[in-house]
Amino acid sequence: MNSGFLLVILLLYLGLLFFIAQWAERKGNSKWTNNPYVYSLSLAVYCTTWTYYGSIGVAANSGLNFIPIYLGPVIAFPAWIVILRKIIRISRVNKISSIADFISLRYGNSRFLGALVTIISLIAILPYVGLQLKAISETFHIVTNSPETTNVFLDTSTYVALVLALFASFYGTRYVDASEKRKGIVTAVAMESVLKLFFFIILGLYVTFYIFDGFDAIYAKASLMESFEERNTIHGLEGGMNWMMLIILSFFSIFLLPRQFHMSIVENNREKHIQTAIWLFPLYLLLFNLFVYPIAWGGNILFEGKDVNSDMFSLLIPQLFDNTFMTVLVFLGGFSAAISMIVVSSITLSTMLSNNLLIPYGLLGSLQKDNQESNSERIVKIRRIGIFLLIILAFIYYRFFIMDFSLVSVGMISFVIVAQLGPAFFGAIFWKRGSLNGAVAGIIVGMLICFYTIMLPFLMSSINPESNFFKEGFFGYTFLQPFQLFGLDYLEPIPHALFWSLLFNSLVYLFVSVSFKGDYRERNYAEMFVDIDKYINNHENAFVWKGTAYVSDIQKVLKRFLGEERTNRALSIFKMKYNIAPDNLMADARLVKFAENLLTGHIGT
Repeated sequence: MNSGFLLVILLLYLGLLFFIAQWAERKGNSKWTNNPYVYSLSLAVYCTTWTYYGSIGVAANSGLNFIPIYLGPVIAFPAWIVILRKIIRISRVNKISSIADFISLRYGNSRFLGALVTIISLIAILPYVGLQLKAISETFHIVTNSPETTNVFLDTSTYVALVLALFASFYGTRYVDASEKRKGIVTAVAMESVLKLFFFIILGLYVTFYIFDGFDAIYAKASLMESFEERNTIHGLEGGMNWMMLIILSFFSIFLLPRQFHMSIVENNREKHIQTAIWLFPLYLLLFNLFVYPIAWGGNILFEGKDVNSDMFSLLIPQLFDNTFMTVLVFLGGFSAAISMIVVSSITLSTMLSNNLLIPYGLLGSLQKDNQESNSERIVKIRRIGIFLLIILAFIYYRFFIMDFSLVSVGMISFVIVAQLGPAFFGAIFWKRGSLNGAVAGIIVGMLICFYTIMLPFLMSSINPESNFFKEGFFGYTFLQPFQLFGLDYLEPIPHALFWSLLFNSLVYLFVSVSFKGDYRERNYAEMFVDIDKYINNHENAFVWKGTAYVSDIQKVLKRFLGEERTNRALSIFKMKYNIAPDNLMADARLVKFAENLLTGHIGT
């Protein structure tokens, strides 16, 4: 297909998404935008180009090994009724807008922990965003039969990155309060989820029943291929252990990926929407994976003996039969999978970057003017620039670091890094004894092991694939081999890295938390998080504060960010709720907590 014509199709498709987002923003809380189906479908931002292309590559090369990464979320969803509802209630009463806010608030409102979680999220997600841009670029060249270029200005992904950066900057920062619902983005992502599933099912039907004569015919031909049986078995106990670790990895990811936390927690309008999500999203994953195996092995049959990238079978198969229409549909589906992830991830990372790094560690002083409009405009500008630069930075990362790596390898490493937040995250909602020192120590130790067992080998393999480090270990100590740490030799690199990093992360978190008691703020937030149902209606009453402050001083701070009218209205409601005299001069713990919650969406916890 002609490159110019495909670019026009892409621009029209992006225009449609702009229109849907704009329409949803205008509709507000109508039944078309605020319903359980839109919410459930927006969670399918989990399905990126890794799902759309990478799963087929894994199925073609390793048979059933693509399944565990989807079993984790399916296993997690029945628990959502309890776990997700609890997290939503905690986040709603505390005006939490990101996973960094959530974790840092639980451990005594720690500024350092919020910054640490933000940095880890950036390390994990930026390459993953770059991965989506890589997929867009590669698939564009496949569809147009054009060679990949080293010239940035001739690379389609350059302009896609710019357009997406502008789109995300505009729709992701329409509100200065980061905890506000972004109905335009959510509705656009839900529509993209429908389209990418629809296009993928059409491809599956085309390959299974048009090119071949059904599932049985594909299986019969594939079973005659060399090493078919070897690729399509779990490989006994050792393979089962690898599967178990991958299931744990995907279980953690559905909770801990910043984009998933944002869509499932921050964008949740009503708790009862969860009841639809716990069956609709697993059904979505089932439908998405129904044709992965037929497409993968159909590609193996059609391209047997040819040197082709199995990740791209979904495009190469219709192209082989000169079906341009089907090829373009598949490309648009993969494009949808990429841009929804890029947009939502950049919005969440930008919020975390501004609220947990830039504002608390440098820009707070410049926000101490009394002009609320100026402060709000500055915060929005910070986030807009942040979104734009994050997408451009991801593009640079793709161009210079991950050009030669597969979709699955980069995605898996991102999942392992994000999983290091797991012990502190789940400890936050279930264990009152968990402390700040334990959380910080556990995350740092887990990241160090993660770096040694997977990130360092990943970097060294791109520099010197023949390095003795892989075979001999650190300083020649074989028990320190990065892929066989302490002699554990039956796990594949990703499950191996996850096992050791999570094991030491969890042990350090538990040991340090038990050994060193947290201060009164940590214990206070622990009580409010773990027993949220007890305090949800009057959570200000549960807040402990040891200090003195004047109501007028708190009012002055609130006006700086909320404006005079909103501040006066909020304080009037607060005084009415707790029957406080209008002329009361001294602030109590309830007012301090109330003021903190009002400010959290603007400048973080």
